Amino acid sequence: MKYSLSPIRKLSGFTLIELMIAISISVILLNGVLQIFQSSKQSYRMADNLGRTQENARYALSVLAQDIRQVGFLPCRVAIDKNSGDSKVSNVLNNNTNEFDFFGAPIIGFEGGGVFPAEFQGEGTTAGTRLAGSDGFRILRGDGNVYSVVQHNAPSAQLKINTVNHNINPNDILLVCDTESAAIFQATNASPGTNNTIVHNGGAGSPGNCTKGLGFPVSCTANGTPKSFGPDSQVVKFSSSIYYIGASLATDGDALPTNSLYRRQQVNTGGNVQFGAPQELVQGIETMQILYGVALSPSGSAVRYVPADAVAANEWANVVSVRVGLLFHTPEEVSTAVDTTTYNVAGTIMTSTGANSYPADRRQRYIFSETIKIRNRGASVAAP
Repeated sequence: MKYSLSPIRKLSGFTLIELMIAISISVILLNGVLQIFQSSKQSYRMADNLGRTQENARYALSVLAQDIRQVGFLPCRVAIDKNSGDSKVSNVLNNNTNEFDFFGAPIIGFEGGGVFPAEFQGEGTTAGTRLAGSDGFRILRGDGNVYSVVQHNAPSAQLKINTVNHNINPNDILLVCDTESAAIFQATNASPGTNNTIVHNGGAGSPGNCTKGLGFPVSCTANGTPKSFGPDSQVVKFSSSIYYIGASLATDGDALPTNSLYRRQQVNTGGNVQFGAPQELVQGIETMQILYGVALSPSGSAVRYVPADAVAANEWANVVSVRVGLLFHTPEEVSTAVDTTTYNVAGTIMTSTGANSYPADRRQRYIFSETIKIRNRGASVAAP
């Protein structure tokens, strides 16, 4: 038997040149894929940071607008005194200036770089301290809980409201008004949940009342100017808040320092009415700059928008609107180059090297601004 053997085939592989070409093509394709990935990642980071910045800005402007619109809120329209031309309002507090000057300056601003009251934190870089060059302001208004007067016995300084389920405590600052006049005073006695009687004697308390008489004009004697507020009268608690930009409690996404919008509210602690601890509201703000719309009267239209240091002491009652400018930065460094842009924030120039400066980093920055009308001021509010 004969066997035939098949010829052995010669197996051929890749040549070195072919292998190098294949590797080169793979490297080019992989590089393209990596570039697409990096580009997509960068686009996502930029979009995510912009979205977070916009969310922070919306919240900050919403908080500021809600409080600014309520500046000088009273639930009554108070008549004008024919002799003086002023509203018939009486502030019987022993301290009726600054943070208690409800009728004279329901909003007052402080220019960055200027002198700030003690309740604003001093300038610094530790958490809660005030940012140099950034503006701040104070708001006075009645709060949202309005009570009706049932009976007011002026000689005994007892004012009864329509419910025992109220939130008024001893030493709270209160506002009472009818269509004739209004008064601000400190409650010397109150029992929420027990009875509906609010007492407003003179003497005790901080700042305390100079008289128990709530009539117009104020007479700081024991009985003062008598005034009985009838059943058509309303009572609200007095509210005072300040806003400023300060160093944050935390750092941003790239461990960079940042600043936040802070609020301090006046609280009643053990009979002493004072400002509470700073509340950090929103991070990522480089500066807050404010212009005030000043009218010729509280019921007029704004004739000019000026910074706080251009508003005269007797003009704060004529502020009818507020223009707020905020410079925000992204939480992370998403730019490829250091930011050197010049920003105009409500008339204040911000650069990376000037007197009003921001850090030299690769975070992106955006200006957000809003003009807010005060509801209790302006041309749409006719004089009573």
